Amino acid sequence: MLLSLTTQTREPGIVIVGITGRIALGVEKGQIEEAIVGALKDGVRKIVIDLQHVSYIDSAGVGIIAFCFGKASQLGAQFTAAAADARVMDVFRITRLDQTITFYPDVDSACASFGAKVPTP
Repeated sequence: MLLSLTTQTREPGIVIVGITGRIALGVEKGQIEEAIVGALKDGVRKIVIDLQHVSYIDSAGVGIIAFCFGKASQLGAQFTAAAADARVMDVFRITRLDQTITFYPDVDSACASFGAKVPTP
């Protein structure tokens, strides 16, 4: 499956970038950088990367996530990741990026860490 992205805004000023497919070496991974850097240029300072629908990530994919985290950090933005499955999370553990980026079990938890109200079921 090719990489696709969705962007959603939640209060208070949180942007969620949902990624679907494979984050791997190739042109498509540039979409992630464009979405994150674009949001940062627009003044967004709270970003959640939703990894729930990511089926695979390689070292190039980890690199682009790390790059985006670095860009966010340079601008004083908060950057978290959410909903990574066990296979994807293992890659972040192996690279030790899980010790730099905070991972949450789901998007609501990540948004709550920024002070957002969590919807009640």
